[in-house]
Amino acid sequence: MEPVIKKSGSGYEVAWPSQGVHARVRHIKNKGDRFKAQVAITFREEPVHRSDPTLNSVTGLDQFARKLERRIPQEQWGVDWELIVEGLAGIVQDTHASGTGEVELGTVVPDETAQWSVDNLVIQGQANLIYGDGGTGKSMFCLWIAALMDQGHVNTDHGLVIEPGKVLYLDWETDASEVSTRVRNIHAGLGITNDSGIVYRAQTLPLAQDQDRIQDIVDERGIDLVIVDSMGMAVEGELESAETVLSFFRAVRTIGKTALIISHVNRQGTIFGSAYTNNSARNVWEASKAASTVSSNEKDIAFNLFHKKANNINLQPSQSWSMSFDDDKVLLERGEVYETTDAGKLSIPKLVKEILKREGPRTKDSLDEMVAIKMNIDIPREGEDMSGQYRKLRSNVGVAVSRMKNPQKETDSRIEELPDGTLSISTPTAEGGEAWQDL
Repeated sequence: MEPVIKKSGSGYEVAWPSQGVHARVRHIKNKGDRFKAQVAITFREEPVHRSDPTLNSVTGLDQFARKLERRIPQEQWGVDWELIVEGLAGIVQDTHASGTGEVELGTVVPDETAQWSVDNLVIQGQANLIYGDGGTGKSMFCLWIAALMDQGHVNTDHGLVIEPGKVLYLDWETDASEVSTRVRNIHAGLGITNDSGIVYRAQTLPLAQDQDRIQDIVDERGIDLVIVDSMGMAVEGELESAETVLSFFRAVRTIGKTALIISHVNRQGTIFGSAYTNNSARNVWEASKAASTVSSNEKDIAFNLFHKKANNINLQPSQSWSMSFDDDKVLLERGEVYETTDAGKLSIPKLVKEILKREGPRTKDSLDEMVAIKMNIDIPREGEDMSGQYRKLRSNVGVAVSRMKNPQKETDSRIEELPDGTLSISTPTAEGGEAWQDL
């Protein structure tokens, strides 16, 4: 009468099919010399008893077995509860101690490409983090992503490829009524008439203290993406403490699903928390509020996303978004970082490309000056010596131009020097290859 065990939520399901006995084990606490768990027993699919026995205590197991025997007597039903309880205790302790088990690396097939839940923003199965000042639009943007994923909604105007899935929204900051209103407004902006299937949970406990219950919800609801809003309130203690941050990310890892974590910046304008926040997250984006240089709509919130860190993939291009609120609708539009006041945060090669594409052929000196203006670097007046900052900029622009004259890929933009000495940029045609079209 060997039991069958499988992982489920925060614990395990253990069954004795021939006996009609099933045990649901949850909230395992293995501290010191005590191994406790919540155990719910059913017999022929009817509940019998639920308790929190100490599974490595002879006395505790004996008491648990006696309670089961009183309710379903062996003499009448033929179930040896003492044997079942001993088997339950042994298989749960052994399985829990083994963890995920060990493997020989030579047998593991490496995953050469990142799998995206949201291409190219959220990496599947990893801890993804978006941080920025308050009022940037982070929470609404993440909720908008949740709505798209939940509904399997496709809109090519947004330039995102989102895998449909079930979303759990863990909220330490607002309440169900406010978040529900936001989702309805997002649906209205997208033209979605279906009810939302996003699973919402108001949180009070730190994530590390509540991870067992969250694991159970993830398992019961078939959750694919967990949104944490926000990390500052979800940690247990000071955000600058290494142990606090590590405990939080251990909980995220234990929950075991794609996580999208919202966080804030500290007084220095950098990611809140110790260096362990940046080290523990596998994919990090900075959200920066910025004004549009092409739109004066006061209802818009313009923000940009800059990719700061990723493991096993290249840094991704920056993204620009504008969010507007009109007649109980939330509308998001994809834009260009170059057209916002954050243009100076773009890389020099990106600025060179955008300037030549938008402004037409330029001399090298003119190109230097236009890049400097975008980056808010002082341009020396005639007769003045160059500052070290401007001299470094000129050198970096020169390197960018040189590399773009001989791009490594046929699909990359190419800079050409025209007969009059000005620089022009070309991009591949739709067919690619050696054919190029001047812009």
